[in-house]
Amino acid sequence: MKAIIVDDELYCTELLSALLAKHCPEVEVLAEYNDPQMAAEAIIREPPDLLFLDIEMPRLNGFDLLERVRPITFQVVFTTAYNQYALRAIKISALDYLLKPIDAEELAEAVIKARARLHAPDWNQFELMERSRQGDGPLQTIALSTLEGLHFVEVAEIIYCQSEGSYTQLHFLDGESMLISKPIKDVTELLAPAGFLRVHNSYLINLSHIRKYIRGEGGEIVMKNGHHVPVARSKKAEFLERIAKL
Repeated sequence: MKAIIVDDELYCTELLSALLAKHCPEVEVLAEYNDPQMAAEAIIREPPDLLFLDIEMPRLNGFDLLERVRPITFQVVFTTAYNQYALRAIKISALDYLLKPIDAEELAEAVIKARARLHAPDWNQFELMERSRQGDGPLQTIALSTLEGLHFVEVAEIIYCQSEGSYTQLHFLDGESMLISKPIKDVTELLAPAGFLRVHNSYLINLSHIRKYIRGEGGEIVMKNGHHVPVARSKKAEFLERIAKL
């Protein structure tokens, strides 16, 4: 597995390279860069399998570097002294997020995950949702990529989805939620055949998990988890037609 290390501090690149050599011999470090602009040019020329990337760097931070080298076809492990970037790392589906000083055991676990993903057929780290069907039947599960890895979720467990700009928050029966970096439009296209309905620009609901409908101009839906979801006036007729068939 070929890797590139990018960090503006020479000590950090040298230390990480030494840790990889000692604890992860299957990783071949192609290059170490302390200049993120030079690193971006090298990544475009020859993308690695795995990129260890610092976030706080002068002139070009880690997130900006990733924007320059798209499309991203490799795994990304952020290495940083700051934990406030964890949510943003999750949003772009980083493989892992290692806080400095880097722990050898956590580093080895990140490499194991990278190797597993590298050998997973037809799977791209930045494609956050995959379909899983039983023959030609309806969609039953989806695979969601997060900072920890792939989460396989039963579609029936999703109560509703809420738009967060370019991202979507999924809410589940067990009270948990998960943020994925797909817009609600894409999520709707995936889940509509499985009994989901877009009742508002910001909400996609599972029709099987409605507890109550409250009349109004558009109205309001109470879901099984007690959350209230507004119905857009333009969606009211379609919604009432669909629930009449349940």
